[in-house]
Amino acid sequence: MEYGIGRVSGIDMELLVELFNDAYSDYYVDIQVNPDRLRRLIEREDIQVDNSFVAYEEQRPVGVVFLGVRGRRGYICGMGVRRSRQRRGIGELLMRRVLSEAKRLGLNTIQLEVVAANRRATALYSKLGFVPMRDLGLWERNTPPPAPEPAPVRADVAVASQPGARVGAVRMPGVLPLVDAFNEIRPCWQNEAQSLVKMSDRLVGYVSHLDSAATAYALFGESAGGLYIADFAAASRLGNAQRQSMCEILLSTVDRDVPRASAKAFNIPLQGYQEAALRARGFELTLTQQEMVLCLKWR
Repeated sequence: MEYGIGRVSGIDMELLVELFNDAYSDYYVDIQVNPDRLRRLIEREDIQVDNSFVAYEEQRPVGVVFLGVRGRRGYICGMGVRRSRQRRGIGELLMRRVLSEAKRLGLNTIQLEVVAANRRATALYSKLGFVPMRDLGLWERNTPPPAPEPAPVRADVAVASQPGARVGAVRMPGVLPLVDAFNEIRPCWQNEAQSLVKMSDRLVGYVSHLDSAATAYALFGESAGGLYIADFAAASRLGNAQRQSMCEILLSTVDRDVPRASAKAFNIPLQGYQEAALRARGFELTLTQQEMVLCLKWR
């Protein structure tokens, strides 16, 4: 079967929504969209509809791939194929087309996330040259949060126990610079400052300070499903134990101020102080994603 390729900018929004929802109808998490939600996604993730593609079988759209662009970096913000047309090579066709477009645009890198359990997708991305960078977790808590415990009096966690440490709400312009400053590795695409700033009307920022210096931040909001933690991190000048303690203080304060029966945290790196802080606050890992990257400038 020959499949045609067109640009996302050339498809009706209602058809695009129907295609997206079909392709992701049996996905690992619920990400069904309506036109307004898809438009917000396109804006938030800097998706370029003129550089993203739809696959057609005759005139019926059967697959889609979205390309986000920030400077010389690209991001695959979703690639999906209708359930009835999967395992026919359409996904690879779309990926090869979007990678060709990325090279034409002069992008240096392309990144994506793939659910670790999705072995077929992981195999495809590996075949195309993507390599793993790190693992990210989706976290949930459906029990009351634990009561905060006094920090142990030790030199390496003294920051958390000093009476000068304080937490306060900070407007988004005051939090966003910390996103870049406190993360040694750039956050995943959805948690970068460029995405978070477009959610300013939905997020609240808390920042902890010690002796007037910011030590950690947390960005959170509310939804029908309860509390959600969009992002949090601590200053890289601190040791890991201190960073964990400062994040625990922040998350505990959020729990105190916004008590909810359930809570979620999205795309938080595994095997570090952030994972430890979430586990200390009663969160459990529910889904693992692998962040992958492809360097184009050497190819």
